[in-house]
Amino acid sequence: MSLKPIIDDIADQADDFLDGVMTRSDARAAIAEQLSITYPRLSGMERGKIIDGVLAVLDSEEFFGSGVGSAIEDTDSEVDGE
Repeated sequence: MSLKPIIDDIADQADDFLDGVMTRSDARAAIAEQLSITYPRLSGMERGKIIDGVLAVLDSEEFFGSGVGSAIEDTDSEVDGE
């Protein structure tokens, strides 16, 4: 299963469900929640890869602004359901 379409879908929705989110940790949690709602049948491994992919897209789009959120270390390496 190609995860790219799901990554693109979630990244496209990010402006809506990540409104006000400033840190990668908070974004990771919100993306995991969005995946649980929208794609409940994904395995933990798939969710982890998608979350990493969405965060990469958001970083490339400078979603976290001037580095305030992206400068904070993302220490949450576990994904719910893994």
